[in-house]
Amino acid sequence: MSRGISDLQREILLLCLEKGFLSCQEILCRVWGWEPQEWGFRKATIGESEYNVAHASLSRSITRLWAKNLVIIWKNLTNSATRITLTPEGETLAQAILGEATEEQIYG
Repeated sequence: MSRGISDLQREILLLCLEKGFLSCQEILCRVWGWEPQEWGFRKATIGESEYNVAHASLSRSITRLWAKNLVIIWKNLTNSATRITLTPEGETLAQAILGEATEEQIYG
C-alpha cells in the first residue's frame, strides 16, 4: 500500500501521525538529528551546504506528499514556520506504514 513514496516521505508521515501538527524544524531535528537553537538552525554550525541539501530534500518530499493529497501545508504569515498535518488519506497511509513496520518486526 505504501509503494510510490520515498523513505523520507514515510518518515514524515509517521512523525506527523505521532505528533499531529509538525513543523519543518521538527522534521529536520528528528530525521537529520540536528539540535534546534534559539534562532532556528544555525547554518554555520551545520554547514550551509548540508543545510541546503537537507532543506531541499524536505521541501520536495512535503510538496510530493501534498500533491498526493496526503498532507495539508500550513504557512504562517508572520514568520517562516511551515507546518503540516495529515489528510484523512495521509492518516490511513501512515497507519498502513506503521502496520507494515510492526509486521516486519514480528515476522522478520
